[in-house]
Amino acid sequence: MMDKPIIEKSFNEDLDIGKKLDEGGIHARIYLGVQGTDMEASKKALENTIFQRLRNEENISLLEVKMFDILKEEGEFFSGVSEIEFIADEFRWFAGIIMKYGPSAVEIIEPQKVTLDSPQMHSLVADIADFTHMYSQQIMEMLKNPERQALLQKILEAEN
Repeated sequence: MMDKPIIEKSFNEDLDIGKKLDEGGIHARIYLGVQGTDMEASKKALENTIFQRLRNEENISLLEVKMFDILKEEGEFFSGVSEIEFIADEFRWFAGIIMKYGPSAVEIIEPQKVTLDSPQMHSLVADIADFTHMYSQQIMEMLKNPERQALLQKILEAEN
């Protein structure tokens, strides 16, 4: 990661972070990465993920985004990273963002301790179950494709 971001934006400057934390909010920072074979497409994918999808998530308030340059890696691959600071309204929404966007690193800034009551725990584990079910369904659908089945068979044969 380079020292100076190529894009640096602040959001929700008037947000009362202390009040959000008192109401059960989670103040965090995540690092989202992108990899691809086309530099411009990689940059656009990362920008779209942050400025369209993440910014419009319910129960999440972006505070600051730092996007670093897309760099050429070995071969024909490009990669880049963004640092995103935000407040989630509660731990459930924070965990949802982690599951949905799969950041390469996560830092919880505040609070130091979280207490969840039974309904909050139930909602959180139900979200996790839904999420894992969705992914397993997608994997099963992909494996029904004859081309993917042949590729999987080839990989399994190569391992033996």
